[in-house]
Amino acid sequence: MDFSGLLIKMLIFVILMLTGYIFARKGLAGPEFTKTASNLVINIFMSATIINSVLRISPDMVEMNFGIIFLVLTISMVTGFVLAAIAGRFIPVVKNGGGLLQLLMAAPNSMFIALPVLDQLFGPVAVFYCSLSAIHFNVIIYTYGVWLLKKGTGENKVNLKDVLTVPLIFTIIAAVIFFVQPPIPRVISELCGSISGATMPMSMIVIGTSLGRVNLLDTFKNGKLYFVSFFKLIFIPAVVWLLCSFVTTDPVLLTSAVILAASPTAIVISILSIQYNGSGEFASEGILHSTVLSMAIIPMWVYILNAVL
Repeated sequence: MDFSGLLIKMLIFVILMLTGYIFARKGLAGPEFTKTASNLVINIFMSATIINSVLRISPDMVEMNFGIIFLVLTISMVTGFVLAAIAGRFIPVVKNGGGLLQLLMAAPNSMFIALPVLDQLFGPVAVFYCSLSAIHFNVIIYTYGVWLLKKGTGENKVNLKDVLTVPLIFTIIAAVIFFVQPPIPRVISELCGSISGATMPMSMIVIGTSLGRVNLLDTFKNGKLYFVSFFKLIFIPAVVWLLCSFVTTDPVLLTSAVILAASPTAIVISILSIQYNGSGEFASEGILHSTVLSMAIIPMWVYILNAVL
């Protein structure tokens, strides 16, 4: 693992997020910019990054059975939601907060945070693993996650078409490319490589602008959020590490699973909370809290995993 390179990368993450955050606080980047930029990142930049990851690897670079890979990623994603469902029963909640609290503790920001971190650590193989986790994420968030937020609102219907997001579609395309290995025109491969280079900086700026409406000092005065962040960034990844170690000893896959679990809360939770009449402010505070702390905790996990695996 390139630990020194990761520290530099995380510092860049912080600088870019703070830049977006300051711009939003100063009114230089409003909600329209955030909405447009986030759509570009999710639908174009990340999709190109996913395709670029499989164009840079071949099946013989992945030494494990694909079923093992999928099982480890399933454990990494599902464990958080199971543990959060248990923990959520013991924490006082905010408006429509039982489901929201669970999602703050369980839903990882895999595309915006874990993907660039794993790309820095291991390159395209780990990016491919991270991309595959989009399947689990979308299925859980847009079925179980939406159901949690709708509980008590009188609207319990889940729209399954929401599961088919653009990154998920491109993940499926990437899996087909990975197994079939069709000839890809050079212009496509170079285009994906060029676009993917913008994913990390744009992702960090969008995170900063999306959280600009939240006061940083007030967020860190909320004692409940420290428990949420501890649960999200430390406890869940530790359990994931334990469980996945029974399935694989591959350091790249195992580290990828733990870093996915240790990613801060996904920004989409704030959007969904507002959509379903939850506490959008509390959701944004939780996301900001875990995102800021993750900049120190993710390198800690990498250091520990590097020393042990």
